[in-house]
Amino acid sequence: MKPPLLISILVLFVACAATAFATANYEYKPGEYVTVTNGRSPDGRYAIATHGEGDMGYDNWHVYLMDAQTGKKIGPLEEIKDPLDTAADAYVAKWSPDSSKVALNYRADRHVAVTIVYRIANRRAYLVSGPTQTD
Repeated sequence: MKPPLLISILVLFVACAATAFATANYEYKPGEYVTVTNGRSPDGRYAIATHGEGDMGYDNWHVYLMDAQTGKKIGPLEEIKDPLDTAADAYVAKWSPDSSKVALNYRADRHVAVTIVYRIANRRAYLVSGPTQTD
C-alpha cells in the first residue's frame, strides 16, 4: 500500500471514530426555539422544539411542546433532562397519523438511545411510557 493512500485511510478512520463519540450542540439565540427532526405534527397544530442558553446550549435547556401555528411554547417535556446533546437535530419525533401521540427518540448517553411516548390532548403532553432504552 502506498503511503499517501495509507494516510488517507487513517485520516478517514479517525474522522469517523471522532464523529461516533461527538455530541451535537447548538448555541441558541435569545428566544430561539428549534424544531426537532420530524417535530411538526401531521395536523400542523403542534411541534416539538428545543431551547437552551449559554455555552453550547446547556443552560436552562428543555424540550418543549409548542403551538406550531403561533410559535409559542405550551410547556416543557419535563421527563427529558440532563441532555447529552443540545441540538434539535439530535432528537427525532415520530407522530401518530392523527397527531394524538408522539414518540421522541434521543441519546441519554454516548451509546444509549431512549424513547419517550406522550399522548397529546387538551394542548398538553401526558407521559405514556418511558424513558425506555432502545437499540
